[in-house]
Amino acid sequence: MTNAPLVVEAVRSAADLDTFIRFPWEIYRDDALWVPPLIAMQRDFLDREKGPFFEFGQAEYFLARRDGKVVGRISVHLSGLYEQHHDPETGFFGFFESINDQDVADALFETAAAWVRQHGKTRIHGPLSFGIYDEVGLLVDGFDSPPSMMQSHNPPYYETLITNWGFTKTYDWFAYRISRKPGMDAVKLAKLRDSILTRQKCSIKPIPRKEFAKRGPQIKELFNDIWSKNWGHVPLTDRQYEDLFVTLQPLVRPDLESMILDGDEVVAFAVVSPDMNRSVKKFNGKFGLWQKLQLLWDCRVKPLTHCRAIIMGVARSHQWKRLHHAIIINIIVNFLNNHPNMEYCDCSLIPESLEQWNKTLTDFGGERYKVFRLYDRAV
Repeated sequence: MTNAPLVVEAVRSAADLDTFIRFPWEIYRDDALWVPPLIAMQRDFLDREKGPFFEFGQAEYFLARRDGKVVGRISVHLSGLYEQHHDPETGFFGFFESINDQDVADALFETAAAWVRQHGKTRIHGPLSFGIYDEVGLLVDGFDSPPSMMQSHNPPYYETLITNWGFTKTYDWFAYRISRKPGMDAVKLAKLRDSILTRQKCSIKPIPRKEFAKRGPQIKELFNDIWSKNWGHVPLTDRQYEDLFVTLQPLVRPDLESMILDGDEVVAFAVVSPDMNRSVKKFNGKFGLWQKLQLLWDCRVKPLTHCRAIIMGVARSHQWKRLHHAIIINIIVNFLNNHPNMEYCDCSLIPESLEQWNKTLTDFGGERYKVFRLYDRAV
């Protein structure tokens, strides 16, 4: 191991930012499961003029170098909305990548801790890039399968680097997969779904594209209300919602998205997407016209093999009425009836505190296959 000094410096130029974005290719060069990020989209996401996070937050990016060679990176950020809804004492880190060297990791964490202290914070928390509706947590279990879209992925040794610096667990998030299994009966499941809905005088329907503009704001407000009591929730802004769902909408098949109505009021919903990572992996970071057309074909036309339930929720006024059962059953019935090549649907991320959702997913055949962990430490 070289004795050359380790230097950690803030990203100050477009070239530095490009280096920051491309460094993961060094870490994951031999990892067959890793899905390279789309460079152009990541650049916009991190751009302080374009990224939706910067409407209410601020961030700094750092690179660690030894002998002029990049050996690690980290971001550190503050969220005004988090402080408004939770506490004003917490800063965050994210986009952490490092070679397997504790000195490198320690230098990155010390730099991040110093930055949040300078901004009056007493605790650092992460990894979050930038919030719980972006990529959240460190993968600590489930290294034998590729990440679904919007899931983090990292080498197993990162957990040691993080805990050796003094971070301790704050919270876990779970990913489940529901696979096609012998004995799954779409007719019986549909009858069970319909009996739940009939009992509650509700109906379920897909969200047609033409109706998405109308229903979208209702779903955003419903989502923000549903999640308001959950750990770490910060309401989605209009910009974040548009980035996440309106951008996603042209790629999603209408039958994958569903809403439960009580009269004309949306009281539960599921936003399910083709797992774009299956296509994005082949692009190796590029996202030009050819890649966009390929993604559109794979998501809209090609037989689906994997999908992800990005967000599911039931209005607080209708909780404890088993509507979450109906939502999950409907996802299963849909892929049994309409997508014969579907291997599994990923349902994530589910907070560990949502015992009702965790139990229901397990009861209907969901297998917990990944765990993502958040950490914190006083600074």
